[in-house]
Amino acid sequence: IANTNMVRHRPKAPLANYAKIHVDATVRTHRGGTMVAICRDNNGIFLGSSALVIAGIWDPTTLEAIACREAIALAEDLHIQQMVVASDCKQVIEDISERSQGPYGAIVAEINSRVIPYSCNFIFENRLVNVEAHILARFALSLAKGRHVWLGQPHDQVCIPPLVDFD
Repeated sequence: IANTNMVRHRPKAPLANYAKIHVDATVRTHRGGTMVAICRDNNGIFLGSSALVIAGIWDPTTLEAIACREAIALAEDLHIQQMVVASDCKQVIEDISERSQGPYGAIVAEINSRVIPYSCNFIFENRLVNVEAHILARFALSLAKGRHVWLGQPHDQVCIPPLVDFD
């Protein structure tokens, strides 16, 4: 008998002609962190991904805000004009929406100024659907400082399970 309480968690598909960029950040204690962005089209087809490895910042919320900024940089690299950026940090999504001037207000201001020419929505999605970005963020801890971009799937290097279909 199948367990009817089992819920399959899958990312929500963006609107037609929109890309979806999942972001995540991981902290390296007292050293810094990594922020990643993974972009797929509305059919779930991989378009590209990037990782930013930095030193000196280890506040998880600030790193997640930087990950949202990295999503915009990846969209620019991929020439994407319409996108949804999904984060599993509800606070950062609220701060971007409210144009908060809190501890990472400069990052929020930069994000809001950089998205002006785009059709871009920032949404919260539960960590259970952000597995791919989380795994890439953990892998990126092993990379040298700086920005890394993959235009082909990094799954061979990272052992990331392929994303299942969007809901």
